[in-house]
Amino acid sequence: MKFSSFSLIASCLALGACASVPPVGPRVTAVAADNVSDRKFTADDAACRARAQSVTDREAANGESGLQRHYDSIYADCMMDKGHHVEAPMGPRYAYGPGYGPGYGYGPGPYYGPGFYYGGGWGRRW
Repeated sequence: MKFSSFSLIASCLALGACASVPPVGPRVTAVAADNVSDRKFTADDAACRARAQSVTDREAANGESGLQRHYDSIYADCMMDKGHHVEAPMGPRYAYGPGYGPGYGYGPGPYYGPGFYYGGGWGRRW
């Protein structure tokens, strides 16, 4: 009895590990094109969400990964095909202090030669 219940629970957990959770909405923002009514935009949005959801639901059942990215791609293509504008999600922002960041040497230090900072850190060549 104990062994059969344990094997049943283990098999359920193993099958559940293969399944993926499909996304519930896009991470991209669609903006209505000029001279498009709210009713048409809402209908287009619902149709594109349904199309993307149906594809990613099938992929989730097969245990595929990267579903959110694929959902966003299908939704964005559909909305652009209907003439609307799509804006990508904002990526992470990084704050650089003085002497740090792209094109700067690491830390304060004198400048030696073209494109090379040195001193106070390792220097950076670009």
